[in-house]
Amino acid sequence: MEILKETIELIEILDYVTIVFAFFAMIGTFINFFYRRKDSKLIKIYIQFPDGSRRLVPYHITRRNFTRSELFEILRAIDNDENFKIKHTYTPEFFDDVLQVQKGKSDEITIKLETNDKFNWAYI
Repeated sequence: MEILKETIELIEILDYVTIVFAFFAMIGTFINFFYRRKDSKLIKIYIQFPDGSRRLVPYHITRRNFTRSELFEILRAIDNDENFKIKHTYTPEFFDDVLQVQKGKSDEITIKLETNDKFNWAYI
């Protein structure tokens, strides 16, 4: 009888432990959902021309897939020559912009063209 009583007490303790762990798992799930909800958001890519006007690029990319190389692939899709050279993409400002998008602090990026940049923007 004593063994049965101890077993029941142990099961009750394990029930409480399970409830506590389930509560922390639930909290962890909500926190993960909160931080990952922005990953599916579409990032807007703008091209700023030397005259100051901006155009939205017609291609979409989610934040989770947003990298410098993916951005360059989109630019190559626009420029049929695939030999573009944009001075802005080699500046620290550009890398900071990419990082801000990846961190979720910005939902858009602007590629600034200069007059001597080699980029065929006729397809935008």
